[in-house]
Amino acid sequence: MIFYRVTKMNVKKILNKALIAIDAIFHGWKFKPNTNSNGKKIVIVFQQLLGDAIAITDSLNEYTKIFPKNQGYQVKFLARPLVIAFMKSVCIIPDDLIFEELDFKKLIENFAYYKAVSKKYRNNIDVLIVPVTTPSAEIFSCSSNAPRKIASVRPVDIKNSLLMSALSKFAYTEKIRPLKSEMTLQRHRQLINYLANNNDFKARLPKLKSQPKIIRENHYCVVCAGASKPERWWQAEKFSEIINFLNENYKLNVHLCGGTDEAKIENSLRVKHPEMLFSHIGKTNFSEWSSIVQHADLVVANDSATAHLAAAHNVKTVCIIGDYEFVMFPYKVDILEQNQRLPECIFKRFPCENCRDIGYYTGSGNPDCKNRINNNQCALCIDAITVDDVKNSIIKIMKEG
Repeated sequence: MIFYRVTKMNVKKILNKALIAIDAIFHGWKFKPNTNSNGKKIVIVFQQLLGDAIAITDSLNEYTKIFPKNQGYQVKFLARPLVIAFMKSVCIIPDDLIFEELDFKKLIENFAYYKAVSKKYRNNIDVLIVPVTTPSAEIFSCSSNAPRKIASVRPVDIKNSLLMSALSKFAYTEKIRPLKSEMTLQRHRQLINYLANNNDFKARLPKLKSQPKIIRENHYCVVCAGASKPERWWQAEKFSEIINFLNENYKLNVHLCGGTDEAKIENSLRVKHPEMLFSHIGKTNFSEWSSIVQHADLVVANDSATAHLAAAHNVKTVCIIGDYEFVMFPYKVDILEQNQRLPECIFKRFPCENCRDIGYYTGSGNPDCKNRINNNQCALCIDAITVDDVKNSIIKIMKEG
């Protein structure tokens, strides 16, 4: 009986996804721009998560300059409810930006929800902007009749998925294609300058709201052993060794940060000095989380929102990243202001590098890596990073002034 229910549920989910994809591709193929457009209704589709939200903050002010309210423009920012709450708590955002909530997961899994969203926005957008393209953004764009549908797409087209190829083909009227070597901040810059028709905007480290200090210690370290996906999680036993190293070599207490989904990592840590380890996982609001990171001496983290917070707060950061894409990390900017620092990123080169850019999914083209990920293990390129690699980066960055 249980097997029957699960199977039935999975079939329903697959059917919903298929109907959504078919409907979106059909509308993209039959696309006819809305003839009642006045060019003033601007919608930015942002389907990403918290770390990505930090990276886009500087760009948002530029969008409201390109499409100013005093000239009749209305700029809406569509994002997940959690992302909107996070940005309002920690990011510096323009007053003229209108936030609207959209459940992007539900958009690609629930046909009724998809139809309701499509009906609401289909003929109610003049300029649709997608700063980072994904399947949910392409489905949303395909279903829209906006006369202009502009996206920063991948450096190369995905060829190993007919569905992804079709969505990408019909989703946009204008595609901005970044160089493979450009990081997210530079890709945002490229899109902004395309829309503004100039090259004035430069990629810089984002800035966040300054938060009052809540950890009553003069010196401490933050460790984030989790991330949005298990494939990015460096092993807990390796993090345990790093925590011991920080406790013993630098006499630093370690404060753990992360979401409630990462609590199981905390339980897997085996440290020598538990009295020097403090967990805030799932226990802080967004402002408190930002504060803990802002006032730390050092942050050691996976590819995570905590690492992005540290970079934006100009904290010494050692970030453990994969070879699956070089989009969010390592950080690259056009201008590094005085006293600013870039995160120290650790990664190992693999023949299958940039698999996410080429095939969208981490592990694309490498069956062994994909099998690990399917078993909730980290990607092979994450697994290859050693404890000594991280220790050496910590020693290097702690010597800096």
